[in-house]
Amino acid sequence: MDANRLLAKSWLPGVELFHADFSGQAFGRHSHDAFAIGAILQGVGGYQCRGQRHALPAGTLSLMNPEEPHTGHAESPRLVYRMLYVEESRLPALLGRKRLPSGFRALNPDDDGRVAAGLAQLAGEFERGDALALESELLALLELVFVRHGGLREARPACRDGGVTAYLRDYLEAHYAEAVRLEHLGALVQRHPRHLIDAFRRAYGVPPHTYQLQRRVREAKRRLLQGQALADVALGLGFYDQAHFNGVFRRFTGVTPGRFRALAQA
Repeated sequence: MDANRLLAKSWLPGVELFHADFSGQAFGRHSHDAFAIGAILQGVGGYQCRGQRHALPAGTLSLMNPEEPHTGHAESPRLVYRMLYVEESRLPALLGRKRLPSGFRALNPDDDGRVAAGLAQLAGEFERGDALALESELLALLELVFVRHGGLREARPACRDGGVTAYLRDYLEAHYAEAVRLEHLGALVQRHPRHLIDAFRRAYGVPPHTYQLQRRVREAKRRLLQGQALADVALGLGFYDQAHFNGVFRRFTGVTPGRFRALAQA
């Protein structure tokens, strides 16, 4: 059975997430028209690039610049890895920078696990399809990996707020159950999404997508206490499915929605 998955969204052009799980498959010499940001999850991967042969055990990062020729194969019976592809032409809009990254200097740099963790979080949001959360995780990951390994200077926080964060909070309060795009929020206040996230986090302690989830959980409690069915609450508040609703509710309350309602009715 083919366990490989290539994930993309029509509203997020130039960005793909590849989850590879294979045995014995080899990739001939090729290149990508995108930056590749990956992590080995299981087994040992291998490739030839920049005149050298590389072996990548689990936990290793794999970074590659656009149009960089390389091969690819598994050094172990089974290889599982996750790889994000971002077209170079999309970086100005995504990063909101005048000066773009110079490119990855090292193919397999040392890292403390934050890049791999960011990839895992992004993969989850790709599966769930929450636009606000997905865009937020993508921007955070790109900023992290390019500052650490791609020659990008760390952004200085914007000092001016001008009522922007309060306006966004009110908007999220009014549209908490809707699918909200980060790009749309930026357009509302004429700010790049990256600056918007930073300003909102400084004002309220969490980024916009977390604030929206907290607001959904607050409303979920009210509806559950009114006796609404779990599935109806999940669907009505914009959750991907029942499992997503359960996970988010437990993350913020410590109990599942069913447990919360049962205890309230006891």
